[in-house]
Amino acid sequence: MTDTKPSDEKLPFGLSRETSIVRSADGHWFHEGEAVENPKLARAFDRWVTRAEDGRWCLKNEINWAYFKLEGAPYFVRAVRIEGGRAQLWLSSERWIELDPWCLREGPDSVLYCDAAPGQAARFESHAAVRLGELLEGDAE
Repeated sequence: MTDTKPSDEKLPFGLSRETSIVRSADGHWFHEGEAVENPKLARAFDRWVTRAEDGRWCLKNEINWAYFKLEGAPYFVRAVRIEGGRAQLWLSSERWIELDPWCLREGPDSVLYCDAAPGQAARFESHAAVRLGELLEGDAE
């Protein structure tokens, strides 16, 4: 895979990196105002979320990339486990990260958030937040 800069890449006439793809704050994908119903496509979109070099959010895979509109956090915490005495979080981007407990916070929507990376929030799905609470309670005993 070549590492091209989005801002430097020239596209054939009439093509654009702009799309009508939107991910809502609760994690649902839409294209041209219609819900993305295919679960495999939605899961792929979740894996492809990244920042372009210009700071905008894009969907990027091994072949191509395109801008999309992000409402809310770029990542979701789907699962929690304890490994080596530390909490590990499984993100919607399908990677594990170690939880820094100091970055846990309640969002304005009364949902639990943390940082997946500097300046990149992750919103806990309800079952992941419950699991984290169970693990923390069990650790305190």
